[in-house]
Parts: sequence; C-alpha cells; structure tokens
Amino acid sequence: MTEAKLSGTRLLSYIQMLDSALPIGAFAHSFGLETCVQSGRIKTLADLQTYIEDALQHSLVPVDGCAVYRVYAALERGNPDAVAETDRIVYVQRGARESRDGTAKMGKRLLKLAETLYPKMRIGELKRLTERSGGCTLPVVHAWIVWHLGVPGDDAVRGYLYASVSTLVNGAIRLMSIGQTEGQAVIARCIPVIAAEWDRWLARHVPDALEDAPALPPIRSFAFAQEIYAMKHETLYSRLFMS
Repeated sequence: MTEAKLSGTRLLSYIQMLDSALPIGAFAHSFGLETCVQSGRIKTLADLQTYIEDALQHSLVPVDGCAVYRVYAALERGNPDAVAETDRIVYVQRGARESRDGTAKMGKRLLKLAETLYPKMRIGELKRLTERSGGCTLPVVHAWIVWHLGVPGDDAVRGYLYASVSTLVNGAIRLMSIGQTEGQAVIARCIPVIAAEWDRWLARHVPDALEDAPALPPIRSFAFAQEIYAMKHETLYSRLFMS
C-alpha cells in the first residue's frame, strides 16, 4: 500500500470526499434502516448504536472496507482486472435489490462528480472497468479516487467507514425523535468501534501488515437480518428513503 503523509491539499481533498454534503445522493438511502425503525426494531439511541455496530462488524468492514483494501492492493500491483472483480463482487453481495441499486447510483454520481473535481485523474479507466463489471459501487469508486489523491490505505478504509456511519446516523435523525447533538454523540461512540473492527479484520486477514498481503482477501457479508430488512423496505406502506 502507498504510504504518504496526509497533510496540506491532500488532507483537504480527502476531507471533501468524506463530507456528508457531497452530492452523491447518500441522503436518499437508508439500506434497511428505515424498515428497522418502522418495525420497532430500533426505538432508542442504544438500539441505533447496536444496529450500527452490528453493521460495522458483519457488513461494512468485511464488505465495503475489504473492497477499499482490495482496490488499493490491485492498484499498487497494477492489476485493473482485480478492481473490476472487486466491483462485481461488492454489487452481487447485496441481496436486496434496492441496496444494489443504491450503492451503484451513489458510485455513479461520485464518478461523475470526480470528472469535474479531478479532470486530470484517470477517471475514464475506472469508467471502463465498472462498465465491464456491471456495478460501479460506491466503495470501489471511493477507493479509486482517494488512492489517486495519495491517501494512505488505512486512512482510506477508516474514512469510508466513518462516512458510512455518518450516513446511517443522519438517516436516523430523519426517522427517529433524536436531534443533531444526540446523533453526533452516537457517531463519537462509534469512532473507536470503527478502528477496533478494522484492526480486527486486518489481524484476521492480513496478519503481517496492510501492504504485505499475499493475496486479495475474500469479501464476505454476514448481515442476514439487515439484508432481510432491506428487502422488506420496498413493501413498506410509506417510505422516506429509496432503500
């Protein structure tokens, strides 16, 4: 993995990528959270935090975090085919149609945005790869961009996971009787969980170091309940989110 000091313009560009106001449509997707709230599965802040921690452990880290890692490893090794393969796997790993469509829509919007923000970046190559894979998923597009921005691999994964948690919390604020301060408190409590879950994943799949992985680790999801709630979302009587 590329090691670089995250400072100066590189740091600011990375912060922009993690901004919740980035116009990629994240506000329109709950990925099953709306179903959980409507069904009474999530009623309190403690329920919300448990839901997010479960998502980190069983889905966000082993699927999205792993995908970011794999893209970095593929780019370091000059293996674009592995980027396309990762994109395809991430897309088909999502059992709910709305979730598959959601991650692809967000990925395509980020890809289009990157063409404007970074005109010198090799966005055309990524477009060809994602067209071949049929996915254009958000974690793969995100990883491609931040790798070319010079963001270190560990920071790229943790940043993506933070942005994912922030998206879930912002969705919960619209769905539940909680305020911005309470939402930020949940995010703050989840920050050490993000770091711990990613370190645990690394220890399991990359025992030596992030840059020394002998092969691309497998992408595996264990979020069965979350997938079922996501599948049920399209049959809700009233919906605030697209997924």
